[in-house]
Amino acid sequence: MKTKISSCCMLLAIVLMSTTFAGAAVTLTVLNPRGEITPPPVAPPSARIADLTGKKIAIYWNGKAGGDNFWNNIEALVKEKLPNAIVLRYNGPFDIGDAQAAKLAKEADAFFYGVGD
Repeated sequence: MKTKISSCCMLLAIVLMSTTFAGAAVTLTVLNPRGEITPPPVAPPSARIADLTGKKIAIYWNGKAGGDNFWNNIEALVKEKLPNAIVLRYNGPFDIGDAQAAKLAKEADAFFYGVGD
């Protein structure tokens, strides 16, 4: 079985071997091909809700297979722990989008967001 070595690796190997024999110091510059990434703006987390009794709690998920089992159990746990809370269910794409986020903010006091793949 023959192993292919890329030209870049071969060049690096030749440079390293030649420095070993020549005894001269070599400085290598490594470049990141991705460039610089500007970080997104940072926002502080929302204040916690002191009491969830009687609040509307939304469950949003992207409808992937098997997720209904998970979210049905989460809903049952919420209803067990908070019998006066109202659970709302939403389905949609992975990217919730600004319009759907605004709708959830108006209709629910808190929400669970989950996706699967």
